[in-house]
Amino acid sequence: MFTIRSEQGAGPGTHALVIGVGRYPRLGGGDNAVANPDGMMQLSSPPVSARALASWLLGEYRDVQKPLRSLSLLLSESSPAPFVDPRTGTAHTVEVADIGNIVAAVKEWKLRGDSDPGNRLIFYFCGHGISQGDDMALLAADVFADEDNPLNGALDFKNLMNGLKRCKASQQVFFVDACRASSDVLIELSGSFAGQVPLGPGMRPLDLPRRLHVPFYATLAGDRSHARPGQVSLFTDALLKSLRGAGSDDPEGDWRVTTTRLQEAIDHFMRQPQFAGAVAGVQVPTVGELPVFDLHQLPGTPVVPVYVGCNEPRENALARFVCRQGGLEQLRRLPDETGAADDADDTAGEWSIELAFGEYEFEAQLSELDVRRKLVSVRPAYRRVRLAAAV
Repeated sequence: MFTIRSEQGAGPGTHALVIGVGRYPRLGGGDNAVANPDGMMQLSSPPVSARALASWLLGEYRDVQKPLRSLSLLLSESSPAPFVDPRTGTAHTVEVADIGNIVAAVKEWKLRGDSDPGNRLIFYFCGHGISQGDDMALLAADVFADEDNPLNGALDFKNLMNGLKRCKASQQVFFVDACRASSDVLIELSGSFAGQVPLGPGMRPLDLPRRLHVPFYATLAGDRSHARPGQVSLFTDALLKSLRGAGSDDPEGDWRVTTTRLQEAIDHFMRQPQFAGAVAGVQVPTVGELPVFDLHQLPGTPVVPVYVGCNEPRENALARFVCRQGGLEQLRRLPDETGAADDADDTAGEWSIELAFGEYEFEAQLSELDVRRKLVSVRPAYRRVRLAAAV
């Protein structure tokens, strides 16, 4: 009922559950808003973000040892529309991300994970979230629908992870793109924190392989996450860029994204003003446990963020930057007299580009007599190129 793709196959596979909640009828701006939603409003980014990640999983995800076997998708959006599989072109009706559907989808997803101990589970949620200590509630579309206990419309994330200890799937990855701040209103009105528990807790059977699970969070506990209205959220954008190459390495000759490199790359993007703007360094992505294993195999060379600038930041706006490979010009940026930089910020006015792995020559021309060049090897997670004047 919730599945966009379901394929049979012998051996281990990957099973994904993707949830994006933006339309909340009972939060601020909703059709039936409660009197005090504790400042929580409608969101436009989560459905866009969930669709983007689902499209990546269906169209780009690659692991020959654990191929994608199934993907389930739930959305709550102001203007519901079919989801189109990027590979098959098939349009799918998407069920609403209310708590009843989320609980049912979790149970189906867990059963698919039970099909082989070598399976990998991927869970993604984007929407409103609240936290208190180690507890975290992921708010479904119908939060506040139960007036006696509003968090009956939420998923208890900590106990979701605990309940999956008994699932046979030995690799379990969670991406939580939501705020982790508290909500006095919801906590005070709810009989228990932090929402519904689809899977009861229990010990992992001794005959199963050790469970390796990694929860990636968009922000630190107690903090808020940020998004751009109507666009993919900052965290999910950083996640996708990292999966496409910035979070990869080639210790065995082929390019693979590992759990540790993925976290390193996401953190890098979230600290860059060119990417995160005013919240650079403010929203700090984090992880719970971090066992190391491969997540994705790139089909070719990775795409790497590169930041080109002069040693003196004030010169960045005055320079003509050029990027060449094998003597051929690939990209250029003309001077911008209006973008004078402050010396206090040594990254201001940098030229931010993305390049495939390889060797490039970078040039900064400030005048006919002041031309600076440097040959640089570009590889993940990122490369910063400083062009200094000749001594």
